[in-house]
Amino acid sequence: MMEAEIKSWLNDALADEHFVHFEVKLGVGTEKGDGFVGQMIFVTVEGVSKNDKPKKLELVLKTSKDNQAFREDIGALAFEKEMHVYEKVFPTFEGFQNQHHVRTPFTAYPKCYKCLKLHKKEILVFENLRPLGYELHNKKICLNLDHTRIVLQEYAKLHALSFALKDQNKKKFDDLATASKDLWVDFLSKPSTLSNIDKSIQSTLRLLKDREDPQVYGKFAEILKGGTDKLVKLFGTVDEQSVWLHGDCWNNNFMFQYKNNNKTTPTAVKILDWQTSVMKTPACDLCMFLTLTSSQSAYMFDQLLREYHDQLSNFLKQLGSSPDLFTFEDLQRHWKNFLPGALMFAPLGFAFILAVKEELPEFGEMKEGSDIGDFMDMPIPETDEFYEKLKPLIEYANNL
Repeated sequence: MMEAEIKSWLNDALADEHFVHFEVKLGVGTEKGDGFVGQMIFVTVEGVSKNDKPKKLELVLKTSKDNQAFREDIGALAFEKEMHVYEKVFPTFEGFQNQHHVRTPFTAYPKCYKCLKLHKKEILVFENLRPLGYELHNKKICLNLDHTRIVLQEYAKLHALSFALKDQNKKKFDDLATASKDLWVDFLSKPSTLSNIDKSIQSTLRLLKDREDPQVYGKFAEILKGGTDKLVKLFGTVDEQSVWLHGDCWNNNFMFQYKNNNKTTPTAVKILDWQTSVMKTPACDLCMFLTLTSSQSAYMFDQLLREYHDQLSNFLKQLGSSPDLFTFEDLQRHWKNFLPGALMFAPLGFAFILAVKEELPEFGEMKEGSDIGDFMDMPIPETDEFYEKLKPLIEYANNL
């Protein structure tokens, strides 16, 4: 990619940064598996501002893939969704929090300087979080409780904002929701997607049978009753207690900040990749996040849900609304209803998380006539690592 092209994008994106002139230095790009839907370009911008002082910005350019088949299938829509979140949803939430003088507002996302919509190309220009001390967690290792809790704390704020805004200004909330195409439902409407999810489920059942663990096998088989039809129904449900979700809750979409090089206890988190953000039950974020990232803490899920709900209730009060908008009993009902869908998806999710780079799909190579579901044909790892991620989830579900 030409530096001149990147500089032209930045001329537009940084118009409000008051550079007289600047130079662009390119950094390292994304590794395979770190950005399925887009490509990341890391850049350093150095120049002089209008007050004649040197100015430096560390940025990440998230650009859409050029492949036309992928753009038509889901690629362009995914970028439009993330742009909607950064241009409309977050500014609305920021204004709403300012109005209520919230002490610790929801700001757990990177600063976005600009969303650019060009011909067959979308670009989001973000601050680079790495120089600020944020880093990714090893995606193959479950989050410990401190990491899990800090994400749930931010999810509680995010979800509370929807409940409170809908309570106090339903028109404004509905205006945000009208532009919301559900990419999860779109993804699950493809026969290829459902076929490959079913394939992953059958492979997992064979694996559990071979492990000679009849209790775990029997419970998982029971969870799967209704098959992928149940999955489609769960993800397609939108009711009065639906809120704006993150929607893409796997390990690689969180960057954590630490103090004193203590990597066990993060002090802050930023949530990345809002391309599948959608209106749905809060339990969707909670079930997908906890199953995909924190299965080793399954014995603590009920306690974590209580903590999440306490934080959601507290934030609702700060925003001037009642915790009765989403009671703990509501949360338990939604959680129990949605959990089977998350468990059905977990084997395929773990296959992606545990795969080596060479096994991962490259959506930029999509051929005309194929769709994203065709790329979900991932082998289920017959490893202890896979089994040890899945087993605690099934045992937890067995005790519900």
